[in-house]
Amino acid sequence: MYRKRWLAEKIRKALEFFPVVAVVGARQTGKSTLVQQEFPERTYFTLDSPEVRSVLEEDPYGFLSAQKGPLTLDEVQKVPALFEALKLLVDRNREPGRFLLTGSANFLLLKRVSESLAGRIAIFELPGFMVSEAEGYPPPGFLKDCLQGFPSFPEKIPSRPPLETLIARGGFPPAVLAPDEETRRWWFENYLATYLERDLRDLSQVASLGDFRRLMGLAALRTAQVLNLAELARDAGLSPSTARNYLQLLEISYQVRRLAPFFAHLGKRLTKAPKLYFRDTGLALVLAGIAVRAPELIFHPFYPALVESFLVEEIIKLLSFLEPRARIYYFRTHAGAEVDLVVELGERLLPIEIKASTQISPRKLAGLKQFLKDFSHRAPFGLVVYLGEEVLALSPGIYLVPWRALI
Repeated sequence: MYRKRWLAEKIRKALEFFPVVAVVGARQTGKSTLVQQEFPERTYFTLDSPEVRSVLEEDPYGFLSAQKGPLTLDEVQKVPALFEALKLLVDRNREPGRFLLTGSANFLLLKRVSESLAGRIAIFELPGFMVSEAEGYPPPGFLKDCLQGFPSFPEKIPSRPPLETLIARGGFPPAVLAPDEETRRWWFENYLATYLERDLRDLSQVASLGDFRRLMGLAALRTAQVLNLAELARDAGLSPSTARNYLQLLEISYQVRRLAPFFAHLGKRLTKAPKLYFRDTGLALVLAGIAVRAPELIFHPFYPALVESFLVEEIIKLLSFLEPRARIYYFRTHAGAEVDLVVELGERLLPIEIKASTQISPRKLAGLKQFLKDFSHRAPFGLVVYLGEEVLALSPGIYLVPWRALI
């Protein structure tokens, strides 16, 4: 049964204006299902088909010119020559909605694509299921309210599945819909094999899949940490340049996210390295070799990092629907003051701390308090997202918010 994706309406609107619209994201996030279910009237070709791929590689312009009506082309990263043909066709006829593309590699990081289709294409990322999509309720508006004014706290905290269950299943639709944990783990193992053997070869020549797999596991274990590339390379037994290239491939294929630090002229020394997040916590668990069942996760030392990773990704998914787009950072000084997320929308800043605990001591919030003091003109309040059940004003300008109120 098809589950509605909240991105569909933004894609529909973009097709009314742009000649080319692309839906990108990791393999198996539901891109093919979305474009076929939401736009069945379009002629559909998948480049996973060897026959279609062969024809497009031989004569992409001729093939596309011969088609009538709007086209949907799935997995377009498999034929890079396609993009120059698209450019020529669109330059001759800029009719909106001519081409709807999907791909499993990041168009913005692929130089050839950005050069060929600059100004002609709208690009949307389809991540894994948001919790609201998987569970079938509208996306919550709490974060939007926080950025537009003071938060309107819900009188009743909504019900959600246990957080450890959400973390263990991640967001890939097949994993979310798996009937049990054993089946889900089988799916993740198969996904990893497919990613290593097929997707990587679409993007780059990797000298050793074993080395790459080892770096993936080490990156998963470092989720929610400031990236130390030299240390990661050393632990993986790789040169820094190879580790950097492998990490870029993981980012291009939507497996990891590097969160940039927030900079401001405060006369303080700030951390300049990005923070690393593995984007799907279910996959991160498998890569990290953690085989405990979901209810037992809360006792594992890796649990706080998983809580932060899961909620950061869910928050970023929710913020992707805002217009104009919010910018997301983290904040950390060399003195140790830290804020997990800083959301910037225009002149407004919303600092967010994430705590994997039901009890929060004010002493643990020194970084958030310092940030609110330093940026009082832009950040009137901050949030502490925690595992408790009540909304509380911890101190002036700092609100404790249960994670279930956000997602």
